[in-house]
Amino acid sequence: MSVENFLRSTASLVAALGTLLAAAASLAAALKGFRATRPPEPRPGKSPQPSALVSLLRMPAFALGILLILLSVGIFVARQLVPPPTEVAITDPAEGQAIEVRLLPETGAGSFAVSGTSDEVFDDPALRLYVLVHPADPFAAGWWVQQPVAVDRSGRWTTQAWIGSADFPPHVGDKIHIVAIAADPAQVGGRTQLSDPKDARPAAQSEIVRVSIGTIK
Repeated sequence: MSVENFLRSTASLVAALGTLLAAAASLAAALKGFRATRPPEPRPGKSPQPSALVSLLRMPAFALGILLILLSVGIFVARQLVPPPTEVAITDPAEGQAIEVRLLPETGAGSFAVSGTSDEVFDDPALRLYVLVHPADPFAAGWWVQQPVAVDRSGRWTTQAWIGSADFPPHVGDKIHIVAIAADPAQVGGRTQLSDPKDARPAAQSEIVRVSIGTIK
């Protein structure tokens, strides 16, 4: 796990809270020890004793407590400074679902709906969201790049993906793999096909969803 991913994770919050509790325990132990060992006030004419703060700072438990507090605060501050990660997910169709495909007779291609969610895509002008479709069975090499998807302010999106052609029309039972990526359009470069989704150097990639064609209309 990278430092950025750790700071954005729940683990970093747990670590910060745990560090804060450890700091409180260390300071409590230091104060208890200070009260137990604090010498009485010196008599007139005697050399003055170090102040309470100086005495506390000399105690390892107190110094450790202060160090742990600084560490905990540092984690909380770093969490706020690290930008949230870019994320993309497909919510429909679901894994293993039998989908409905609408056939366009004049082209032989079929379309089906794909929708999902995203984070940090709408507000990033350097990113576009793409759906990629891979014919798994019957097998055809590569991932077909669909048109860029419009993402709304909430991060939700819906699009029509296409499969097949006049020479290779879709059939009931065909298996398809679908993935969504957020990438710089310059990396996609107007290509209609990628050998692998990672060729687009995506800022985020969804899980691959494996579906089959259940009905054709």
